[in-house]
Amino acid sequence: MILLKREYFWFWILLYAMGGPILLAAMLDCFKEDSWYFNWKNWLIGLILLFPFAVMLNVLNFQMLAVTAKKLDIAGSEYYLSPYIWLILFIVPIFGWILLFVMIIYLYIMTFVKLYQGEAEKYIIK
Repeated sequence: MILLKREYFWFWILLYAMGGPILLAAMLDCFKEDSWYFNWKNWLIGLILLFPFAVMLNVLNFQMLAVTAKKLDIAGSEYYLSPYIWLILFIVPIFGWILLFVMIIYLYIMTFVKLYQGEAEKYIIK
């Protein structure tokens, strides 16, 4: 939990390249036991079919990025927590894809900014 301190925001910048949203979500206790990602049958089917497994990992990564951003009080939670917005942006060609990319970059950058500002320090267990 010491990694949630303000001094270690640089660590999260390095770690995000290797799946940091999932690790940060675990440290901020963002996982829900009744969600789709806790069902081992979903992961087994995805692993057998290979392609769905990669899609499931990306969806889990984006979902944990959004939930972590909500915990860190990043503005716009009504947009990035709605699955309909993500689906619409993914389905609409060109303009939607550009906005999807911009939204993801926004969430990454604002997560780093909030970590730098020390927003995660209130979740440190003493």
